[in-house]
Amino acid sequence: MTLASTLIFILFVTTNSFAQVQKAFTPGEKLKYKIYYGFINAGEAVLEVRKGDYEGKEANHLYLNGRTTGLANTLYNVNDTYQSFTNPETDWPYYSIRDIHEGSYKHYSTQVFDHWSREDSSIVNSTITGEVVVVKGCQDILSSFYYLRNLVLKAPPQKDQLYVVDSYFTDEKYPLMVRFKGYETVKTKVGEIHCMKFMPVVLTGRVFKSKDDMTIWFSNDENFIPIRIRFEIFVGSVYCDLVSYSGLNNPFKSIKKKN
Repeated sequence: MTLASTLIFILFVTTNSFAQVQKAFTPGEKLKYKIYYGFINAGEAVLEVRKGDYEGKEANHLYLNGRTTGLANTLYNVNDTYQSFTNPETDWPYYSIRDIHEGSYKHYSTQVFDHWSREDSSIVNSTITGEVVVVKGCQDILSSFYYLRNLVLKAPPQKDQLYVVDSYFTDEKYPLMVRFKGYETVKTKVGEIHCMKFMPVVLTGRVFKSKDDMTIWFSNDENFIPIRIRFEIFVGSVYCDLVSYSGLNNPFKSIKKKN
């Protein structure tokens, strides 16, 4: 084998190794949830990864919509949408949108992320706060969730291991902290699912009474999809349950399907 052919072979192997790095998700994934307040069906939510672009660059278009239904919609009328356009390789955001409709309250804002102009930090340009210097690779609140999915996929977590993802949310620097608490099997409408249990550290005061009032169960497989999210808030218990899924990037190994 000549030197040239050897170099070509090395480049081919290296390129394909990077191309085949396992991902927890890919465009086409769509997850649907029901939102319950106690035993009351209060709303629905959709999490979706779409194929998109941002200023001519290929991007993952992350989309989240949550809305009230039935009596809850009559009383509260919530329809909130979050969107994020991220780099498919790094999962760093290019651009995010926050579009909130809650009763008479409305809020619309956008954020542009620049991770490349500075070597030691990133820049967020918000329609609310203007230009802000943040931690290199800083996430928005939606992209941080998907970033975490690929981060955990790289190595199995240890009990009480803490993951910290720097984000910029509601126009403030916000370190998203999530602690692994162990394994549990969760019964859902789609079947029994073996899960990894995580507890995010939440801000107390307005909604939560303690820092441990939120729990998320993720599937214990290469997809690492959220199966159940539970909030213990001042007015009671709220939880979201997975009711349908499609377009998963990996085999759904953690599910025991209903007969």
